Amino acid sequence: MRSLGWFVLGLCFAASSCEKGDTLPQPEPELLSLKSAELVQQTENFGWSLLLALNEAAAPEENVVLSPLSVAQAMGMALNGASGDNLLQMCRVLGYDDPRALNEAFRNVRRALESADPKVTMGVVNSAWYRKGFELNSDFLACIADYYAARAEGLDFGNEEAAKAVINKWVKDATRDRIPSIVDKIRPEHVLFLVNAVYFKGEWSARFDAKKTVEAPFYTASGRVNVPMMQQEGPFQYYSGADFEAVRLAYGDSAFSMHVVLPREGSSADDLLAQMKEELWARLQEDPAPSQLQLALPRFKTEASYDLIPALEKLGMQLAFHDDTGFGHLANDRMLISDVKHKTFLEVDERGSEAAAVTSVGFSVTSIPQLRSFRVDRPFVFVISEKASGAVLFAGKIVNPSK
Repeated sequence: MRSLGWFVLGLCFAASSCEKGDTLPQPEPELLSLKSAELVQQTENFGWSLLLALNEAAAPEENVVLSPLSVAQAMGMALNGASGDNLLQMCRVLGYDDPRALNEAFRNVRRALESADPKVTMGVVNSAWYRKGFELNSDFLACIADYYAARAEGLDFGNEEAAKAVINKWVKDATRDRIPSIVDKIRPEHVLFLVNAVYFKGEWSARFDAKKTVEAPFYTASGRVNVPMMQQEGPFQYYSGADFEAVRLAYGDSAFSMHVVLPREGSSADDLLAQMKEELWARLQEDPAPSQLQLALPRFKTEASYDLIPALEKLGMQLAFHDDTGFGHLANDRMLISDVKHKTFLEVDERGSEAAAVTSVGFSVTSIPQLRSFRVDRPFVFVISEKASGAVLFAGKIVNPSK
């Protein structure tokens, strides 16, 4: 399944609270349906385009780590609240032809991934946190509960620290402490946060021997650095082209894997990233016979944090962030997406890989009816009275409070 492969790549960069301990019964594997595979495949270009946009905005030697799966799940939830031209524009940018069918596909994908390999810890969880007292459309809540298994809870956003603590604890638990928070500010106009978390932990099918790890040079654009280099010899699926070579490293029972793609002389990692969207990723879905390799791979840990709105706007999504009439299926109030935050964690060592990602889509109203403004900034009349008798004790007008 080529499309599923894209999401598996995302998992290598990528949150759930469904840990699969060895002593717990494993769920029956769920197969990805042909219809789901076709619909998910439509999102491939969006994922690669978003990664390229982030890469273009990154500093020259900055690691860029994205979870396409996490972003897709969070934006999939948001799509169910979109309406009118905004819905059409979001569908076009995200690559979705049929939002309703996509919900079923995302539910199928989530279940298929979580049950794909009993030797790998894998989970995808969603949640919705809204301002207590704010009315979301019941159909929207029912949709994200049914298709995204999203926990929905109203919180007192007026008590900002307490509300942030609840949301961020959910994030921390879902990512096994790897990402401690996603919401750092709740503004008065915030009414809803849609949050997705993806968690992945898998041991290599063929582990590296830690005793063979040595300090070795790694050549960056600005010069040489020393890194802990893991080493092993064995059969691996190997890919080769005019400007690249690549290897596939399997996890667990081989349902999940990491492809490591290396540019040849005259090419660069940026060049290969651009080719992924066109044809390179399709080629890496081939299944060559294993070749005996002497493999050396750096041991590393990296984290990243992004505001995705500039990248999404660059891809052509505008109305969701600027037109407050575009979410008619979410609530009766005029609202828009005010922030899209994405955080990732990735660690690769001799045993395997651990990765986590969180995506938060924050919605704000453009007018806040529950907070009526009364600003005394012009001449006014005052009356001081006693309630029971109605007696007026003092009355008058103030035209200049400074006198």
